[in-house]
Amino acid sequence: MLLRVSLLLFFLATAVFAQDRVTLSSGDVLTGKVESMANDKLTLESPDLGKVVVPMDKVYNLSTASPVWLLTKQGEELRRRIAGIEDGELKMGSGGQGAPKILSISLANLEQINPPPTPPVKWTGSFKLAGNLMSGNTERRSAGLSFQAERRSKTDRITTYGSWDYADEKSSPGAWNLTQRRAGMGLQYDYFLDQRWYSLATTSALGDTLADIELRYTAGVGIGHQVLDSPTQTLLVETGLSYVNESYRSDIPGIDYIGTRIAYKLTHHFSDKTRLLHGVEAYPSLENNKDFYLQAATELQTNLTESMIGSLSWVLDYDNTPAPGLDRTDNRIVLAVGWAF
Repeated sequence: MLLRVSLLLFFLATAVFAQDRVTLSSGDVLTGKVESMANDKLTLESPDLGKVVVPMDKVYNLSTASPVWLLTKQGEELRRRIAGIEDGELKMGSGGQGAPKILSISLANLEQINPPPTPPVKWTGSFKLAGNLMSGNTERRSAGLSFQAERRSKTDRITTYGSWDYADEKSSPGAWNLTQRRAGMGLQYDYFLDQRWYSLATTSALGDTLADIELRYTAGVGIGHQVLDSPTQTLLVETGLSYVNESYRSDIPGIDYIGTRIAYKLTHHFSDKTRLLHGVEAYPSLENNKDFYLQAATELQTNLTESMIGSLSWVLDYDNTPAPGLDRTDNRIVLAVGWAF
């Protein structure tokens, strides 16, 4: 009987002491289970007080009975038991066999305790269609489609896009004159060096019949900086080196050069439904200052339904050395509808 009572008292004592402990700067001690820490606020589930939220600057000491997930400001995740706080350092227990031998981290470097699960990496983007048909005194028809997609994780980002445009106009019975035939696509890979800076590799290809371009091809590497990165506004600035090659549909010789690539991309959300997308990408040559190509795109996009979008965009192409007899500047204004995913 005595043995049973002793064992019962032992297990009860173990249950009492096997709790997380939060010592406040006032000297008060809270026990329970640490649920999380985010935005400099610690959440503890206490058996007596329920859920308690304590500012971290009021926490003098902290220990946990079992391992918790720790997320640093650099994005590193550790699973450790917290042994205490000493001189601004979070002391940790061993991570077990094979775990990195990190026994403490600075409180200033602690981002979260038990962060929520990272959502699965998925693709987001849009697919848009545009068209026009006129009959009667004017016979004109046009069609276009475009897509844009992005996949972003903690460590990298992939962006891809593409477009196709076609238009012709009837000049006499049975005779249609081509007024637009253009197709292009691009791909960019970003690898994050930290929360703001990233290295990048990018490539693009374009064909434009009326601009006499059989293929304009670019490929380059560089570095980018996220100047703004919030739910309502983003601004990316990029620079690097790029190879540019242009071949023409006519017999004139093509050109190729090594140049710099300078670009920026701005996204601004006016509301939950309406946003502005603007970007400029320029390729000045390092070999001949006359060789210079630039594209600027501005788009106003709004949600018509939960997944359906409407879009009005203006695209400017500028080629300082176009094919002989052709203009340097092309402007396109496109009204389209599409679907977001």
